[in-house]
Amino acid sequence: MACMHAELANVSYGTVSQAGSIIVVGSPTSGTGESQSDATSTLEEGGSMASTHDDKPLSHREIAELSFTFCILWFAANWATNASLAYTTVASSTILASMSGFFTLAIGAILKTESFNTLKLIAVCATVAGVALVSESDRNKSPMNDLLDPKAPIAPLFGDFLALMSAMFYGCYTVLLKVKIQNESRVNMSLFFGFVGLFNLVLLWPMFGVLHWTGIEPFELPTDTKVVWMIGINALVGTFVSDYLWLLSMLMTSPLVVTLGLSLTIPLALLGDVVGYGRVLGAAYWVGAGLVLAGFFGVNGVALSERDEADREEEAAIQSGSAALAAPALASEERHGHERSISHDETERLL
Repeated sequence: MACMHAELANVSYGTVSQAGSIIVVGSPTSGTGESQSDATSTLEEGGSMASTHDDKPLSHREIAELSFTFCILWFAANWATNASLAYTTVASSTILASMSGFFTLAIGAILKTESFNTLKLIAVCATVAGVALVSESDRNKSPMNDLLDPKAPIAPLFGDFLALMSAMFYGCYTVLLKVKIQNESRVNMSLFFGFVGLFNLVLLWPMFGVLHWTGIEPFELPTDTKVVWMIGINALVGTFVSDYLWLLSMLMTSPLVVTLGLSLTIPLALLGDVVGYGRVLGAAYWVGAGLVLAGFFGVNGVALSERDEADREEEAAIQSGSAALAAPALASEERHGHERSISHDETERLL
């Protein structure tokens, strides 16, 4: 009996040793370890796909550099728009400036901030066509037509070129901000616009003296208090607040959505004349306003669809990475259970 127990002990020890050797051979670092490493890499890749940008806030130096670039492009766009009015008609300048949607879409597609598709192109075309109809309606109905929109502009081709350059500069700085900032949480808005104001003060204000001394454009302070208030309110609401909201909305949505949204200011301004002054607008205005609205809501629909698709891909990538990480551990557990079952069966057979 003792001999039997001794033999059984030896067999059990040998069986356990064999099982141990099987476990060692079956789970080397080149097997399960690599599988787990690959699964971890897959999960990390899924996480990197889910986070398409760096959430690290911009440093003060990076914000200053970005503000400087924005300041130059922003000034160039606004100067070109206002300068074009001296050479071409208001309607032509407005229509060509609305071409910024095309530049924003094209530059954004090149720099990967926008995906180019037919629906977005149709939305941009509808917006430009709507702006053209509204502008022509305003030109034909405006009592200030002779003053603001002369019948014979002095250099229409040059004026149209300036308006087109304004649209291009707008597309450049809009996409640039989206590429550099990407997320509104990465930038201090107050600091950004503070740097913009500083660069405007240091770099652009001296030009007033140059233009005044050369006689190109005399510099005069307003003498009417009403004009001072108008300038102040326009600077606060029309420049600072509007630009702040514009930048915030652009970072939360996309450059193209915000660009087409700005086109709504043209029909809304004329609608203000209807409410405030009882102005009667023709069919061209309403058709044009409808096209602008259709373009804006159309590109918003495309943007929402793209965002939903990106969220689904992100969730699928995370789930795929989690499943790949769990698979090697599950396989190893099943293998160990199978080996324990074999050891138990052999022990019972010997008994």
